[in-house]
Order: sequence, then C-alpha cells, then structure tokens
Amino acid sequence: MDAATEDKQQQDCEMVDVEESKDVGRKMVYNKDSVLQKIANLYAERLMSDVTLVVGKNRYPAHRIILCASSDVFHVMLMNATWREFGDAVVTLQEEEKCHGVFPQFLRYMYVGQMTISVDTVVYILKLADKYNIRDLVQLCVDYMKEHLNKAAANGCFVEWLDHSLLICPERRDLITLLENYLKWNLELVVAHNGWLDLSPGIMHWLLQQNDLAIRSEYRLYELVERWFWYQKRKIESRTEMRERERENALNSITSNVLVYIRFPMMRLIEMANVLVSPSLRELKEFVVARVADGMNFHSERTEVIAAARQTEYGEQQFTPRLYTCDLWSLGIAVNFFDNMEKYSSFPSMFFSPRNFIDSDSKDEECDGWDVEFFPLGVRYKPAQLIGVYSASSSRDIPESIIRTVRLRVTCQASLICERRYMIGVLIAGMMNDQEYVHTCHVRMAYFSNDQRVVNIDNLIPFEELQQVMHSPSRYLVGERQDTIKIQVVIVPLNPFSNLFTPQLE
Repeated sequence: MDAATEDKQQQDCEMVDVEESKDVGRKMVYNKDSVLQKIANLYAERLMSDVTLVVGKNRYPAHRIILCASSDVFHVMLMNATWREFGDAVVTLQEEEKCHGVFPQFLRYMYVGQMTISVDTVVYILKLADKYNIRDLVQLCVDYMKEHLNKAAANGCFVEWLDHSLLICPERRDLITLLENYLKWNLELVVAHNGWLDLSPGIMHWLLQQNDLAIRSEYRLYELVERWFWYQKRKIESRTEMRERERENALNSITSNVLVYIRFPMMRLIEMANVLVSPSLRELKEFVVARVADGMNFHSERTEVIAAARQTEYGEQQFTPRLYTCDLWSLGIAVNFFDNMEKYSSFPSMFFSPRNFIDSDSKDEECDGWDVEFFPLGVRYKPAQLIGVYSASSSRDIPESIIRTVRLRVTCQASLICERRYMIGVLIAGMMNDQEYVHTCHVRMAYFSNDQRVVNIDNLIPFEELQQVMHSPSRYLVGERQDTIKIQVVIVPLNPFSNLFTPQLE
C-alpha cells in the first residue's frame, strides 16, 4: 500500500468522540460523512449496480439494496416474487412526463439524502416521494412548500401546487389548509402573475362559496371570474377529441356549478349595469340577466322575491357579503417602530361604512360610525375605585388588571333601536420570501345593540411571539426594517337573508 493511500485512509477514519465508556480505552466514534461519501460514489460511478430503472427515454443504473432500504414500494416491487418486476435486471417505471426531469435528483436522494428543490420542481418530487412512500422526502417537500407560497405565486406555480397537493396528499390538511387560506386571503397576489387562469372548475366552485374571501369588491371578483371563464371556454373549444355536444355540456357545467356563486346582490347598481354590457352577455345572456334581476330585487327590497331566490340551490349565499377590502368597508392600521413601543399602548382609529348594501336614491346615505382600537402588546386596566350608589362607605377598590392578548376593540358609535348583525374580518399581514402578504384572517359575526355596542376580538396574534421580537424576528413584522404590524379591519353588514355556512374544499 503506497503512502498516499495510507494517508487517505487515515483521513477517512478521523474520529469524533461522543461518549466514553467507563472502561479505559473504549470510545463511541462516528465517521458518517465518509460512509455517506462512499455510498454517493456508488451512485456517481455506477459501481456494482444490479438493476436498471427506465424512466421515459433514460436508463438509470441502481442498487436494489439502496432502493429497498429507502422505499417500501421498491422493496415490494423488487423483492416480492409475486410482482412482475421481481428478479428483472431492467425495470420500466411509468411516470408522468414532468417527473422525468426530476427523477435523477430523486434517485440520488436515496443515496445521499440531499436534493435541490425549487418552486418549479417541488410538486413533481413530491409526487415521486409519495408514490414510492419515501416519507422523509414527502415531509421535506411539504415543509418547503409551506415556506415558499409567495414565490410560488410570483412564479405562476401556485395553482399547480394546490392542484397537485389535493391529488397527491389530501390527508395533509396542514398543507392543504395553508394553500386554501393563501388563495382566499391573497387572491390579488395570485392573479397578478401567470398561471391562475388554470384554476380548475372544482377549485373555483369552492372559492366562490367562501365568505372570508378577501377581495376589493364583488364586482372585482366578477371581472376576474369573467376572464377565467373565457380562458376555460377557449381551452374546451380547443380540445379536438371532444364532440360538440360534450363541449356544450362542459361549458354549461361551468355556468351552473361555478358562475352561479357570483353574488350579484352585493354589487352596486352601477356595477350591475356594467355587467349587462360585458362580453359575457353574448354567451350567457339568459344566465346573466336572471342573476342581475336577483340583484335588482335585493336593492328594491322585494322581500318575497328575495326569500324565493334564497331557496334555490345556489341562493343561500347570494345575499351574504364577503370581506370587501375597498375603502368603503375597511380600514388599514399600521403600527410602526414596534420594537420601541411601550407596553399596553393602543392605536385608536375611526371610519364610516354604509349601513347596508342597498343603493339608496337619497344623497345622504345612512352610514355606521366605528371606533376601532388596536392593542398589540396587551390590555391594561388601571386601579379604580367603585363608589357605592347609596353611600361612600360601600365603595371598594378594584386592583389593576392585565390581559395578555393582542386585541382589537370595535365600538359602534350609533344608538341602535334594534339589534343588528355584522361580519367583522381582521386581515393580518406577514412576511414570506421578502414579500408582504396576508398571513392570518380572523372572522367574527358580531351583534350590536344599544346594550351591546362594544366587541373585543382577542388573540389576533400569538402574544408571546410579539414579546420576543428583540430576541428573534416575528413573522408578523413587515416593512423594510421588519418593525411594522399591519392589519386591515373589514366590517360588513349582514341582512336577514345572509348565510354564514361555507363548504370545505374536496
């Protein structure tokens, strides 16, 4: 053995003491990096391979022992005599075409436990990891997706992520819920980039039924859905394998299962007039005119007609508002220089919103006034003294009280003759991939009356997380210096025909 080889072996055998036995001279040693490198060399140099995997037009020499140790599926496929592939030197794998490009990385991962993932490739790596039951790789892909939602939207991959996640791992409710919420609360971010028009009719059907969908107005949502409809129509018409009757049925299905969930009564009269002159009227005249009629009846307060419309299959949610973020219904609050803020500080604001969605001929439209106060670092009630009604001797001291919560206090300014219902939404900003987005949304159905004019919404943000911002950055701090908390408060009135039930995405 020459000196160079001896030196190389000596380097490979460098030892790390992790535990010393009571018996003198005995130590537990590790040399994992060297072992992993040797296994990696098997893959890189194709040494002693005993099986060849064929994927598309490419052939990949591999080792049964590595495949079987990494994957339950490969273990059964290659070692179970009842399977067709048992004993074969060449095994052909049927994979989706887009999985062909990531298969070399996928195979290498089973040897070295390392892989480069990007927004373009992660769903196809996830598909392979799920198919071959490599659980650790599935988890790595899921974790990556959770942390790169903004990048997926910016690269036009978000819809692809959602589609594939529903198909590949519907049981991963943590990921599915995160994707659903991102779509509902950040729709404008998604539609600002390519790819969103490929939303499936099934997902669009679900999306349009959500009450906590954050959008500028119902008319803005109609404009987006109209663009989506025309894109879907062109796709259907380009499918030469479909017969004319099948194309008609596909378009009718979109109309009857998707477009019906646009809430025309929540539009203003001028907006419904714009709908009647939109391009969709040429293709969907009967449908559009009927839906606009429902909206007109609502604004005309034709109670019996509205009640009848609500009994239809799609009518339950027609008269329920969403989280409309235009200035008419919402207020933005920004708390700057949060790291220098004193405890128990509060940030009061005030805004006015229309009392209902009905367009009035009167120039003086009735409005509700709202006092909104934000407490990002807890609520403090100072000591006080309760004075007795009949004598000073019956008074008692009330000690200071501290509530450790992030609170929004909403106060209705008006004196209300009767109880009224409102939906209050609080959209809370966060940072991901150096971009601001809506991280969390809290929705509350609130009742206001003369006796109940204040509603507190607590635990908007984890209290302890904001206490630790000096030691570790918070996902709720945004802006260039990441020292600002931003929230948007939406208050929309509910009417007797509103329905707050929304279905889950399946």
